[in-house]
Amino acid sequence: MPATKAAIFGRHLNLPVRQVGGTANVGFAHFIAQRILSAKDRHDRLSRPIVWIAVLGIVIGMAVMIITVAISTGFQDEVRNKLIGAGGHLQITSMQQTDAKETPRISVNQAFYPHLDTLPGVRHIQVYATKPGIIETEEEIQGVMVKGVDADHDWTFLQQHLVAGSVPAITAEKSDSSGHNNEMLLSQWMTERLGIGVGDTITVYLVKGREDIRPRKFNVCGIYRTGLEQLDQQVVFIDIGHLQRFSGWGLQAEISVGDVEDGRFVTITASAFGGDRNYTYEWPGTDLKGPGPHRVQVWDWHNPNWRPDQFPTEPKDTSFTLVVHDNSGTNPDTSSVRIVPDLSIPITHSLGTDWVVQRARVERSHVGSTHEQYVGGFEVALESYNDLIAMDDVIYQDHLGYGMRTVTVRQRSPEMFAWLELLDTNVWVVIVLMTIVAIINMTSALIIIILERTAMIGVLKSLGSPNGVIRRIFLIDATYILGIGILSGDLLGVGLCFLQRWTGLATLNMDVYYVHAVPVAIDPLPIVALNVGVLLVCLAALVLPSMLVTRIPPVRAIQFD
Repeated sequence: MPATKAAIFGRHLNLPVRQVGGTANVGFAHFIAQRILSAKDRHDRLSRPIVWIAVLGIVIGMAVMIITVAISTGFQDEVRNKLIGAGGHLQITSMQQTDAKETPRISVNQAFYPHLDTLPGVRHIQVYATKPGIIETEEEIQGVMVKGVDADHDWTFLQQHLVAGSVPAITAEKSDSSGHNNEMLLSQWMTERLGIGVGDTITVYLVKGREDIRPRKFNVCGIYRTGLEQLDQQVVFIDIGHLQRFSGWGLQAEISVGDVEDGRFVTITASAFGGDRNYTYEWPGTDLKGPGPHRVQVWDWHNPNWRPDQFPTEPKDTSFTLVVHDNSGTNPDTSSVRIVPDLSIPITHSLGTDWVVQRARVERSHVGSTHEQYVGGFEVALESYNDLIAMDDVIYQDHLGYGMRTVTVRQRSPEMFAWLELLDTNVWVVIVLMTIVAIINMTSALIIIILERTAMIGVLKSLGSPNGVIRRIFLIDATYILGIGILSGDLLGVGLCFLQRWTGLATLNMDVYYVHAVPVAIDPLPIVALNVGVLLVCLAALVLPSMLVTRIPPVRAIQFD
C-alpha cells in the first residue's frame, strides 16, 4: 500500500500514526482481524455457528489427543514398571544359563557386589535364584518357577500389589532349624486355582533333573496380584537358602564320631555333600587320608613316657579338622570336631594313675556349608529406564567378570515391549486424524468468513491494501480461533486426566490389560508439543484457502453486498 493511502486509511480507523509505514501492515491486519471477530452484527451472519463448530471440533480434538497421549504413556509406564519390578532393569547371570526357569550358580563374591549401587545411575542390587517346582495340595498340582531371594531383596513392588498377608520375613538371621525361612509368597491366581490361603501349609517339590525331585514344606505368608500373566501364573517367592542347599551349589563337610572303644579309641568318618561329588578329603595335622572310617587313638594311658615326678592328669580334649574339595573348583568347606571326655575313671597301678574314658561328648565348631557363597544371579534396579542401554554397556564392559552376562528387561520380555511400542503407532494415528479434522473445520470456517467479508475485501483492495495484508487478516482470525480451541481443549483434556487419576472412574479388566484402572501420565512437555504442532500445522494448511482473497476483484466485491 502506498504510504499516503495507508496513512489516510490508518487515521480514518483511528490507528496510531506510528504504526503506519514499516509496521503498518502488521498493526492494520491485527486491528481489522479483531474487528471481524468482535463485530456486533455477527449474530446475523452465517460465520458465527460455523466458527463455533470449528472451535468445538478443535476443543474435542485437542482433548482427545491429550487423553490419548496421557493414557498411552501411563499404560506404557505402568506395564513397564511391573516388568521391571518383577526382575529389575538388568539381570546379571551366568553365560551357561539355557533355561529361563533355572539359574546356574554364580559366586556371590564379586567385585561389584554389593557395592554396584554406589555407581551413578544404579539404585539397588540384590541376589536371586530360580528353580522349576511343583506345588501339591490335596486336590490339585501346579507347575511353578520357584524364585529364591535373600535379605537384600527390595519388596517395594510386591508390597504395592499385596492382596492379603505379608511378604516373607527373610533376614540375615534365619528362623528355622535348618537356618532358612519357611514362608512363601504366591499369587492370587495360584491360591484360587489350588484352593489355599494365607496361613496354609503346602508341599513344594523342587526339581533338579528328571530323577531328583524333593519335597519341601512351606507356609503361605502372603498373596499378591500384579496382573502380569508371566509373573502371577508362574512365580512364587521363598528364602534363597532352600535353593542353594537343594541345588548343591556349595560344599558341606561333616565329621561323624563313633562311640569310645577301649577307653581311648574313637572312629571318625568324613562325609561331604554338594559340588560335583568328586571329593578330596584333607585332615590337617594328622596322617589320615580319605573319608574313612578311621579308628584313631584320642587319649593315651599306660603311657611309656610317664615319669614319677609327674602328677596323674585327666585326659585332654582332642580336636580334628576336615577340609573338603571337589574337582570343579567349588569353594572348599571346613568342619571341625572337639572330642571332650564326658565320663572318665582313674585306674591306679604300680606306675601311677591312668584315666580311662568311658564316654565322650562331641562339640562341633562348624556346622554349615559354602552353599550360601553361590547364587543364581543378581538383579539391578536403575534410577531411570531411559538409562537402560547406557548402563547395560557400562556394567557389562567395566564390572562383569568372565563367564557372566547381562540381560535387560527388554530382552526378558521382548513381546511385551513390542506391544507397548505398537501403542505409539496408535497414538500417532489418533493425532493425525484429529489434526485433519481440525484442518477441515478451520478451512470451512475460514472460507465462510472470507466469503462473508467479500465487500470488505473489495473496499480494502480499492484503498490499495495488497493481497498479502488481506490474507494476513484472515490468518490472524484463524490463529485466534485455533488458540481459543486449543486452550479450551487443554483444559478439558487435562481436567479429565486429573479426574481419572484421582478417582479411577474408568476401570479395566486386569487379566486382559494388566491394570485395574485406566492409567494416565500427565507430562507438560507432550502437551506443549501438541499445542505448538497443531497450531503450526493448521496455519500452514490454511495458507492455501486464504489465497481465495486474491481471486476477488475489487469492483465486483463492492457490488457483492
